[in-house]
Formats: sequence, structure tokens, C-alpha cells
Amino acid sequence: MPDKLISIIIPAYNREFLIRETLDSILNQSYYNWECIIVDDGSTDQTMQVVNEYVLRDNRFQYHLRPKNRKKGANACRNFGFELSKGDYIQWFDSDDLMHRDKIRLKVECLEKNDVDFVVCEGIEYRDNIENIIHHWNEIQSDNVLLDHIIGKVNFHTNGPLFKKDFLNDTVLFNESLQRKQEWEFYTRLLTLSINYKPLHIPLYYFRIHNNSINGRNDILTLKSRIVSNKLVLNTAKKKLNNRDLFIVRKQFINKYRMLFNIAKRNKKTDLMFLSGYYALSTITPVIFFKAFVNTVKRYIK
Repeated sequence: MPDKLISIIIPAYNREFLIRETLDSILNQSYYNWECIIVDDGSTDQTMQVVNEYVLRDNRFQYHLRPKNRKKGANACRNFGFELSKGDYIQWFDSDDLMHRDKIRLKVECLEKNDVDFVVCEGIEYRDNIENIIHHWNEIQSDNVLLDHIIGKVNFHTNGPLFKKDFLNDTVLFNESLQRKQEWEFYTRLLTLSINYKPLHIPLYYFRIHNNSINGRNDILTLKSRIVSNKLVLNTAKKKLNNRDLFIVRKQFINKYRMLFNIAKRNKKTDLMFLSGYYALSTITPVIFFKAFVNTVKRYIK
């Protein structure tokens, strides 16, 4: 039986100085049977020229522009790349990160040996060079994975999972309105469909931290997406979690909305203050409100 075809899907925007390293790490994969679909989100630098060097060098690379009728952003590029893909397995990846040489091979072997819908590997967060490690993302397994993913005890990241394409077919993919927390919101929805996955406890991707990444931007630029993604995840949680777990989520989300409200306040964004405040109030249950009231009274008495 021939090796399964892996579709690696990469959104890109103004990555002329970083994407070479990413594509080189894909070229160096020990697993050979892959296609790499790069979808450009409308770059204004030399990204197209750089990527086309790889397209001419190796026909496993493809370059596409995001269709003009699709919403601007990495999520529309990811979804469009999925529509173009021909692989049996799907690997979304980011244009500024790096793959371990055996990333695809080890994950394919894991999928082939286990009757699961996807496999998730660990990752390394670094700055400047991969020896300068900031964090080891190894929180990929739990006895209550849906809850722990929602509250941040489990982290998959965009680069972590390799999916069977059959599992993703007919599923709503990345929310194209979000700029931040999109993989958290998407993977939460996927975990409500299946928790049949295999953790692979090996760091197989290198997540680069730099000033031009979405994660490195000023909070206010993506604040609305953070507020909205919390609301979407809470709505999903309400449908799937038991009352005890949902109570845990509500308590954490109230603190999240308080933090987001303060960020909006510091930046004088009245509309976002209202939005985060409104969602915070909609999160509160009578029990949570009563406990907060009692704690407030106790502090006042003291």
C-alpha cells in the first residue's frame, strides 16, 4: 500500500524573511509523500516570489492567492487550503514556525497504528533560535480533555494535530471572523465531536515568537476576537459540559472578561468595554452572583 498523502496547509502574509526556514523544514521531512499548499492572504512584500522559488524547485509545493470573495485573514486561507487539499491527512501549519525533521513521519505512524481521528504532538516555543526555549508545550492529554482544553490546561495549538481528512469533512472549520484564539475555538468544537485522539509526547514543532506575529501584537488590535471567541467557546461548553464542569468554566470566564474589560478601558475602547461587560454578565449564574456578593460583603465588613 502506498504512503498516505499528507496535505500541509500554510496561510501566509508578508513573510518574505521567515517563510524560507519554514519551507526548508518541510523539504527536509523524512516522510516524502506530502503536498504543501501555501495560501497568500494578500502579501505586499516578496512572499510570492520567495514561495514560487520553492514551487519551481519542487512540485509538491503549491502557491495560491486567497480568493477576493473570501474574508481577509489566516482562517479563510486555512479553510481555502483545505478545500484545495487532496491528502488523506491534514496538517495545518504556520508560516513562521518550523517542523522537526520527523514530525510528519512520526505522526502518520501514530495515526496508522491507532484507531483514532487525530494525533497531537508536543511543541517548543522559542525566540530567535530553537536553542532559546521559552516554553515546552506538553499539555496535550487529560482525563477530561474538553474541559481542560477550554480552561487552558490542555493546549493543542494550530501546529499540533494531524487529522484524518474524513473526520473533518462536513465540519465547520476555522471561524473566519476571528483573528485570535481561532484554533482554541475550532478545536473546542472538534472535541465535542470526538475525543478519540492519540497524544504523541514528543516535541515535533518549533513555535516562533517574534514582534510581527499575531501573538506578539498589542492586545487591543485583536481584543474583539478574544472577547468573541470566549463567548463562542462558552456557548459550546453549555451544550456539552455537565453542570459541575460548566460552573468551573463560568468562573474562569468571568475573570477573563474582567481582564479584557480592563484592557479595553485602558485603551479607551468604549464599545469593547460594553461588549466584554455584557458577555461577563451573561456568564454569571445566580450561584456565582451570590458567592461574589458574599465575598464583597465580607471584604466590606473587614
